[in-house]
Amino acid sequence: MADTPIDPFPYESLERLETTIARLRYIIIAVVIVMLAGFALLGVQVGRLNGHIDQLVAKVDGLDAALGVKFEAVNAKFDAISQRLAVELKTMGAEITAQTKAIAKSVSASPPPAQPAPAPVQSVPPPVQAKPAPAPPRSRP
Repeated sequence: MADTPIDPFPYESLERLETTIARLRYIIIAVVIVMLAGFALLGVQVGRLNGHIDQLVAKVDGLDAALGVKFEAVNAKFDAISQRLAVELKTMGAEITAQTKAIAKSVSASPPPAQPAPAPVQSVPPPVQAKPAPAPPRSRP
């Protein structure tokens, strides 16, 4: 019968397993610490960004209040101009229509012009023979 070999260091594989588990714990703890530090850093950055956004909102609100009055004044001017322009265009249209009707009435009311006496017929002299025009130069193919 074959003798089973006897392990001279029976606990050596158990010690390697415990060492590997301890190293794995250290790695997991290091990863968790890095993640917590990253989340803390992101939280600080989000807080700073929120502060900057609040400042920008305050500036925009201030600009809106300052420029809102100016925009309302400009809008009022545009409204007044558009109303005056509409009235002016209606007046010009009425004037053109009245002038056109007056011209049409004067043309239709006037008597037809008298037929002018025929002019005496004059003989037309024969055309003078001119030199023929030179032929245009040929273009190269």
